[in-house]
Amino acid sequence: MTNLTSGLAIVHSALPSLTRQVQWTISRTLGHDLFLDWSPQPAIEGTFRSEFSWQGEPATGAMLTSALAGWKSVYFEVTQDPSQEQSGSRWCYTPQLGISHRMMDEFGNTLIGENQIRAALMRTGVNAHAIQKELSLLLAEPWDHELEPLRQAAENSRVVWLHRAG
Repeated sequence: MTNLTSGLAIVHSALPSLTRQVQWTISRTLGHDLFLDWSPQPAIEGTFRSEFSWQGEPATGAMLTSALAGWKSVYFEVTQDPSQEQSGSRWCYTPQLGISHRMMDEFGNTLIGENQIRAALMRTGVNAHAIQKELSLLLAEPWDHELEPLRQAAENSRVVWLHRAG
């Protein structure tokens, strides 16, 4: 039996001329027809946004990201839920920054490995400003800063986010 995983993909911004191609690319990647409901993206005039939940093989999040990356005017995020076999993941893409991939725990915290921290310290030495910049990159902060205004549109979306309390 195949282990399936699930996640959420948000196309934060796409030009109207690309919405069909984006939908077709996602459908082809998932292996079934998917019809996206597009709504205006107020943060970038003349663009549209959409989001959808997905289910698939453990590599589906990476496959969606690879399929969508490269368009000069599409901004998106793909998350993959953690399972017993693997940590969750979050991929962010902006045309200016490219792809950022971070592992996530079940609470949504970014997981940064010991070797990543050691490499950052080796690159920066004792320069506190450089260390801060490296940690910012490890946390994908430049992607968050660029995507945050586009995320605000999610307040009007049909997807309801449930938050665990306690």
